[in-house]
This record gives sequence, structure tokens and C-alpha cells, in this order.
Amino acid sequence: MDKKYQVFISSTYTDMKAERRVAVEAILDAGHIPAGMELFAASDRSQMEVIRAWIDKSDIFMLILGGRYGSIDPESGKSYIQLEYEHAVATEKPFFAIYLTDEAINNKVKELGTAAIEQNDTMKLNQFRALVKSKLCSEVSDARDIHRHVQKSINHLAEGRKLEGWVRASSLPDFSPQMEKMGALQTENAHLKHLLGQERKEGDEIRHLWLEAKAQAAKAVAANPEVASPLRFTGNFSKSTLNEPLELVVALSGKGGDIQNVRWKGTYLQLFSMIGFELIRDPSDEFVGRTIFRLVREHDDLVGVIERHSYNLMRNRFVELGVIEPLSKGSGWLLTNNGKALLMKIHEENGNALLRKIQGHS
Repeated sequence: MDKKYQVFISSTYTDMKAERRVAVEAILDAGHIPAGMELFAASDRSQMEVIRAWIDKSDIFMLILGGRYGSIDPESGKSYIQLEYEHAVATEKPFFAIYLTDEAINNKVKELGTAAIEQNDTMKLNQFRALVKSKLCSEVSDARDIHRHVQKSINHLAEGRKLEGWVRASSLPDFSPQMEKMGALQTENAHLKHLLGQERKEGDEIRHLWLEAKAQAAKAVAANPEVASPLRFTGNFSKSTLNEPLELVVALSGKGGDIQNVRWKGTYLQLFSMIGFELIRDPSDEFVGRTIFRLVREHDDLVGVIERHSYNLMRNRFVELGVIEPLSKGSGWLLTNNGKALLMKIHEENGNALLRKIQGHS
């Protein structure tokens, strides 16, 4: 069964943008899901509580260690990357680490200046570096080496550990006949009540997942033109290709059972930006339809669907625009190379915009 794994990337940020970008692209190229914390939205919980929760939800923990020790947690006196690493080890999370050679760090100093090396906690950095090197790790001399080590390490952990991961719905056993028999035993009133409750519950879950995924993707990369990227537009494709009007017909169910059609207007680029990160998981046609509805409806308590003809036109147009592969029976939404490249570009721009906003208030 083909699984996709969520990989939590831990590193300092300002000095490791290039390395993080390559790691994110390597994870995406391998068909997996990157996760991290730097640009996540604010939370009522402490920063370490949020970090630990995300590490626990991930399948693999990855550390990229450069020449800086990073921000210090005021309670423990340790850097956040060391606390993240120690939590992964303590909870027996499958992990691997990559550290830059002294030569690679010296090269970064030539490029970034003193921002690339530790100024205050060199002793703690050296102790942490020794700890990392005493366990599973790989030495890299530049950012491009990371791509090879990431995919190799993920494959190694997947073969040797029972990772939970994500699977395509189409690869699971088909229980639809049994479900149909169960549904036939229910009364129409009970069935409708069940659907209403399920719609509201799933709507909250999907919206929460999307918000988390959007924040996760926004932190993952920042533009760095000096790093070669395997994800580039091909042919005449560009971001503006999707900047054309889109109108979706949304069928809403009223209290009396009547159906009311309303229209959502935007662009294909806007909708792709909203659902793009979910497409990494090659979701089913049904899942994409439900997700779009829950994102475009005006109120969370509304129940309905995207009108089928409107949905098919939208889906087929995405195929024509070159961001998803043509759908065949039983297949999910598969991103094309241009679709992946556009997703990376959108996330880079989101990450840069948020970083500029943070720096403007610092």
C-alpha cells in the first residue's frame, strides 16, 4: 500500500533558508508531506506545547543543524531545536539528522556574514552538535546534498519502521456494499439527522486541517534564487495562467428541504491557493468536492454541495490549465509538475510576505 509520510523539519531559520527549501522540495518530490513551526499562526498554548504536538502527529522527525544554536526557550535554557530533537528521541519518533560540515558553515559565513554562526552560546552548540553526531546522522557539504540524503533516509526509515502515514482512499478495501445495506436499515429521518451532524463535524475538521496545512506550508520555504530547484514551470505555463474568472454554483439545503443555488465567484488561482496543499495527498474526487464546499460556504452550519455540472467544468478546466492530471476511474486529484511548482511558488510568496510582516513589527 503506497503511503505518504509527514516529515517534521527542525532547524534554525534565518541562516538555513536554502537548506530548508531543498529539504521541502525533496520531501515533496518523494511524494510526502513537509511540516514545521517557524511561521505557524499564534496559539494560546506555549510554543513548545504546539511544537511537541506537531512532532507527535508527524511520522518522521528531521533535523538540519548548521552553525547557529538558535532561539532559547526561557524555561529550560536550551534552544528550541535541541528541545525538539530531545522530544523526538525521548518519544522514540523515527528520526534522522543532517549537519553541515565546517567548510560548508564557513562558506555560509562568506555569504551571510555573522548571521550564519553562533555568537552567544557556542559551548551549548558544540555540546548539542556532539550529541547529534553520536546518533543517526549524515554530513553534507552544501544544500544540494540534502536532496539525496532526505529521500534516502525516508526510504530507510519506511523500510525498517512501521510508520502510520497517509494512504489513498482508492487503495483501501471497498466497504460500500456493506454500507449500503446498513443505510437501507435506517429510517429516512434518522439518516438525514446523521448526515447533518456528520457534515458539521467533518466541516470543522476539514477547515481546521486546511488552516494548519496553510500555516505549515507558509513556513516551509522562503525564496532563494541561488539554490537550484527541480520544481520549475515547463512549457508556456506561469502563475498567471490560472488568473482567469471562476464561478461555482453551490446548492444549499434549506430547513424545509428546498434547494437554493448561490454562486461563488473568484479565480482559478484563488481556489488553487485554497486547496493546493490538500492535493499533495492525491485526494479522491469526492473529498475535493466536500473540501471546496466547506471553504467557499458563507457559514459553517450550511449544508450542501457544489453543483455537479459546475464542479465538473471547474475540474476539467484545472486539467486544461495544466495543474492536475486527467482523472481516470478510481484515481484522485494528481498534481502535475507544473501544479507542484505553482504550489511551491505560492507557499514561497506566502512565507516571504509573512516574514516581512513579522520583521516589520520587530
